[in-house]
Amino acid sequence: MVSVKPVPPHPDRPAGVAGRQREHVLLAAFDAVSQPEDVLAGWAAAAGVRADHELALGVGPSLFDERFGLADRRPARLRPLPAFPGDALEPARSDGDLLVVASADEPEHAAAAVDALAREAGAAVRPRWRQAGFLRPGRGTRRNLLGFKDGSMNPRRPQDLDRHVWVRSGDLMWMLGGTYLVYRRIRFDLDAWEGLGEAAQEQIIGRHKRSGAPLGRRREFDPRRLETLPEDSHVRTSAARSNRGAAMLRRAYSYADAGRADAGLLFLAYQQDPRRQFVPVQARLARDDALSAHVVHTAGAVFALPPPGGLLRWRAGGSTRASPRRSPPRR
Repeated sequence: MVSVKPVPPHPDRPAGVAGRQREHVLLAAFDAVSQPEDVLAGWAAAAGVRADHELALGVGPSLFDERFGLADRRPARLRPLPAFPGDALEPARSDGDLLVVASADEPEHAAAAVDALAREAGAAVRPRWRQAGFLRPGRGTRRNLLGFKDGSMNPRRPQDLDRHVWVRSGDLMWMLGGTYLVYRRIRFDLDAWEGLGEAAQEQIIGRHKRSGAPLGRRREFDPRRLETLPEDSHVRTSAARSNRGAAMLRRAYSYADAGRADAGLLFLAYQQDPRRQFVPVQARLARDDALSAHVVHTAGAVFALPPPGGLLRWRAGGSTRASPRRSPPRR
């Protein structure tokens, strides 16, 4: 039988961002020990969609500090995230110069892809942290460990991805067609949550637990009537209409690193500009979201994920900026 290589749904975009979400993810961050150009060039050849995994590569703000003389290649949108109220970020689990995001339907395939890149880089990089995540079994929109469907209102249409996710203009040439990833490791207080009861949980989330529908509606994808939801519900406080149109593509995974004592959500948010999208939304959630009382953010990072070929343009000294282009009007 002839093996047919799958065709990626977005061959000119970072792998694993749009299209079908794989069952498992492994994020691995590294710090550069020496000049990173050769490492990134070698890794770029492995990026993309393979038969058993998808691989995306990212660079963090710290890569462009004074160590390697790369300051002129740092995109203006790639900056460390500010601190948010309630954060308890662990430095050993956060940030990093380089990131590998391996997605696969079997966890060992994701791990093998990351291990191969680490071996190839050798002493040129130093491992910083690893984090594995998984989707809970089910069909359609998966449920998180709180028992609710997660990601129902994600942008899905190509025009919405162009508007909110893919870098289209106003950035360095090597980032055009790429995206920015904000990563947050969010621990749940599962014992306290389960003690609330279903009705109280639904008021906090703003959705019916069993159907996934917004409160007062019948089906998961029924339009939300934000004004009828509790003001501090998660659905209302996180909605784009509550945040001046700021929307992101969420690829959430569950994690359970020490049983119920350390379990929760890996929040992967893809967007054009974290300062305009993630930062204002998270600031509002930290201040107003009723769910914040039941979760703790224990790790965080931001990375630029260029498109295929972007790292090669970056290696060649791609500090040229794209011509500004007017963004589509916000609705």
